[in-house]
Amino acid sequence: MLSDAVAADPRQLALLDPGPPTGPRPGLPGILPFSVLRTDLGPWRDRRRAWEDLGLNSRRGREHVTTYATDNAFGRKLAAVNDGLSTFDPVLAEASYAWYCPDGGKILDPFAGGSVRGLVAANAGHHYTGIDLSPSQVDANEEAAATWRDRDLLAAEPQWILGDSADEIPQLASGAYDYIFTCPPYHDLERYSDHPADLSAMRWSEFAEAYRTIIAESVRCLAQNRFATWVVGEVRNSTGYLRGLVQLTIAAHEAAGARLYNDAILVNTLGTTPMRLGAQWSASRKHGRHHQYVLTFVKGNPRKATAALTHP
Repeated sequence: MLSDAVAADPRQLALLDPGPPTGPRPGLPGILPFSVLRTDLGPWRDRRRAWEDLGLNSRRGREHVTTYATDNAFGRKLAAVNDGLSTFDPVLAEASYAWYCPDGGKILDPFAGGSVRGLVAANAGHHYTGIDLSPSQVDANEEAAATWRDRDLLAAEPQWILGDSADEIPQLASGAYDYIFTCPPYHDLERYSDHPADLSAMRWSEFAEAYRTIIAESVRCLAQNRFATWVVGEVRNSTGYLRGLVQLTIAAHEAAGARLYNDAILVNTLGTTPMRLGAQWSASRKHGRHHQYVLTFVKGNPRKATAALTHP
């Protein structure tokens, strides 16, 4: 459970005692850097609820996003569970920043989406730069940041750049960022827009080419001896085979000079998985997926990258 001080003053959310100095600095009681991250357990749920109580709303600005087919009763039933939209977990963002980003570090997010990653970063005093194609999404994020600023919940100013990461990131300075943290489109699992530069609207071959380019440019912007974390999930093609988004992400980073250092499984709450499982298992033996992959890469020497962190 959160301390009484935090319950009384939510501005202290990111300032919890990190625990014994000899242990990892998660800043999150009961949440440790294991290779399986359990979002369905009490400590994680309690922490997420505390963030939600601050008014995080990752669906604002995403009203135009399409996902499950809603032209049939079953699709509408699925969409009704969570508005049909995925949401980013603030606890994963908070933990990742604590584990891999120097205090007050500069964070680059090539696929910003909602406001969660930016607000959580700025709450902890990190300097966040996110890039997104959607004007309505960027507007919604800036409005959310203004609200948090008025409530004295920001220790730094988050920035969102409107544009295509493939165009915007090459304009950023090499080695300017201390950490990359992002969650890219899972190809066409969710459709964000019809913009020609939107990866979710591309054919797989086009997606893969653009994706490799963005990863390469992101790694270029990452300082030497620093970490990068990409949260990805697998997707299937039209015939049901897994496309290999995880492998693509790893290969693109390796080619760009950042090596895979840690991999973790993020166990999500079940959501609509039980509703989908029966039909898909009977028809095709597809598992009910309710996990993502948290892939952390290092550019340079991992020990030096660890030493660059200004906390234990």
